[in-house]
Amino acid sequence: MNANSYIGYLNYIVFLFLASGLFIVSFDVRHYKDNRMPKERRAAAISGWMNLVLGAVVYIGSWLYKKYFW
Repeated sequence: MNANSYIGYLNYIVFLFLASGLFIVSFDVRHYKDNRMPKERRAAAISGWMNLVLGAVVYIGSWLYKKYFW
């Protein structure tokens, strides 16, 4: 058995962060803007961008860990 093999759920977590962030930013923010709901729009925008940023940070962190510490 290879000691460098890795089985985990990190790829799924990254995908879910990016997909949900993209969905929130593209659909929910526009819906709240059209219905003139500024507080909800702001909350959706913040949570959507946080999901996108967290997905990118986790992906880059995983890549750096695998490159330098694996």
